[in-house]
Amino acid sequence: FIFIALAGLLVAAIGWFAYSYWPAKEELVVEKSIAVLPFKNDSNDSTNVYLINGLMESTLNNLQKIKDLRVISRTSVEKYRNNAKTIPEMASELNVTYFVEGSGQKIGDRIVLTIQLIEGTTDRHLWSRQYRRETKDIFALQQEISNDIAGEIKAIITPDEKNRIQKIPTQNLEAYDLFLKGVDLLKSGGDENWKQSLVLFDEAISKDNTFALAYACAGMACYYLDLYKAERPHINQLGAYADKAILHDAKQAESLMVKG
Repeated sequence: FIFIALAGLLVAAIGWFAYSYWPAKEELVVEKSIAVLPFKNDSNDSTNVYLINGLMESTLNNLQKIKDLRVISRTSVEKYRNNAKTIPEMASELNVTYFVEGSGQKIGDRIVLTIQLIEGTTDRHLWSRQYRRETKDIFALQQEISNDIAGEIKAIITPDEKNRIQKIPTQNLEAYDLFLKGVDLLKSGGDENWKQSLVLFDEAISKDNTFALAYACAGMACYYLDLYKAERPHINQLGAYADKAILHDAKQAESLMVKG
């Protein structure tokens, strides 16, 4: 009888330990971490690269607004632009679960973009979609892409995050096109590129003087032009751009960054 009682106690103890310390099913959910790889330009026209890069940037920025996702920074994935490494190799290096690949082109007034969602460890394609939109619908396209990706990963988007994703930076498409060209040069680096990006940002601002994102990026161009220089001729410009960015959108991350 004593042996049976002890055995019963042992079984009960093991059961309690398993219940208390064994991971619950919901704790075994795959982490919602994602990297957006540089998009590829499918067109032979290299002048459209800035637009494809801009769509990649907007996809990344929109996903970064979702707290339920861990999104790898653009700097970390940019090194894979012309790299021959496999998806599993990149997944191991970046410690990420999902990858977004994109390729597209601009044909007249239309954008054709293909987006794929890939599982990092297995290189398995989970989802793919081709988007065909007119250039005037570029903001709706950006929102649709990020919402579709978040939906496939089952990421939770709060009402506040949804509002920030849906916020349009400017109503002027000419200003936005100039802005995208400026951002492409800003990301390319080098004094000449930064100077030319500043010209483009100023042109964008001339078409929409409430364009907070253009002010913020113009300020960043000034910052980079003065970085590590003994003299800082752009410091006053930087301050002016930062103030305008804050004036027109004080909650925008880029506005706060350039002001800081």
